Amino acid sequence: MLTKEEWLKKYENYCNQREMMLLNAAYDVLKKNTIESDDAPWGASPVISPWTGYNEGIWNWDSAFHAMTVCRYDERLAKSCIDTFVKYMLPNGLLPDVIWYNGNMEKNFGKPPVMPWAVLTVFERTRDMDFLRRNYDAMIANARFWEENRMDKGLFFYSAQSDPYADNSLHPRYESGWDNSPRWDNGIINLWAIDLNCFMVLLYRSMAKIAYYLGEDAQAWQQKEAVLSRLIEATFFDESQQAYVDRDRQTGEFSKILSPASFMPLFVGIASQERADAMNQLARDPKKFYPGMPTVSYDSPMFSRDYWRGQTWLNVAYFAVKGLLDYGYEQTATEIKKFLLDMIYDELPRGMFENYDSIRRYGRFCPAFSWTAAFVIELVLM
Repeated sequence: MLTKEEWLKKYENYCNQREMMLLNAAYDVLKKNTIESDDAPWGASPVISPWTGYNEGIWNWDSAFHAMTVCRYDERLAKSCIDTFVKYMLPNGLLPDVIWYNGNMEKNFGKPPVMPWAVLTVFERTRDMDFLRRNYDAMIANARFWEENRMDKGLFFYSAQSDPYADNSLHPRYESGWDNSPRWDNGIINLWAIDLNCFMVLLYRSMAKIAYYLGEDAQAWQQKEAVLSRLIEATFFDESQQAYVDRDRQTGEFSKILSPASFMPLFVGIASQERADAMNQLARDPKKFYPGMPTVSYDSPMFSRDYWRGQTWLNVAYFAVKGLLDYGYEQTATEIKKFLLDMIYDELPRGMFENYDSIRRYGRFCPAFSWTAAFVIELVLM
């Protein structure tokens, strides 16, 4: 484990003063939200909650994101974030949505399947073979859960274990992580979600690498990744919008909602260069995503300041920026990254917020949010 001072010193010659202040503030948020208490339902194992105080606990993809970042300076905490959560896996391989500090658990639905990617990332930064081995079987079970419960014609959709249509499909919306997004206004269970399918590509790719490191058979995972990648390219790009979008799995109709999820094929590296060029044009368009990468395009009639209906969330904004950078659109990625970090920096006297109004450049909701801190670190060190 590195102290904050030891960790920050690594970047003194790499980062400017503003970036160093962002790293410092992000470290403090993650430290503030770390729980290590004998009274917790998971025992004394250290974990990171999205926030502290009322309703704190450990969330599914939050824990994965936290682990991938904190393993840069605290291997024990990173591994504990994953090991602790994986202990709550259900017999069918579902990783539940959340375990609250009061001991209650939401197990009717999960979250996007990013945990195998987190396991791989933590291993590659720590080289702890025991950690990799003890999580391998659980990640196999989690992959099987998605294939057996959320797959249709080779593609994936969000749902819930029981009563998925209750309360306007509220639980499948929560499983997506995009709670009230207009992507789901006409139904979520009927959609193949572009981001979910890309996360499954990442899952298969991660499992192939994990299998390789462990001396297990990686070929089956590689074949699944290749098949799904081709299917995504054949299914999700709407020529009329020149964008990747969700698609109705009954009617074949393309969604009209453009969001940062549309950039996920770039993030996982499966988009053709021609289609990546089209996505770069959308990223540079002030009527669409430039410069704040909102969760709904600026010109959408659905755009608002209501949570996932237009606010900027740093996790999905990061995926878009990283995808653009990986495809060579350095100017676009750098300009959006700078806008995001400047907006967050300017709000530091008030906090590091759950999400941001990129028009007013104003932080909203939780003022010390862990995955915002994690992705600030990832953006700065990108």
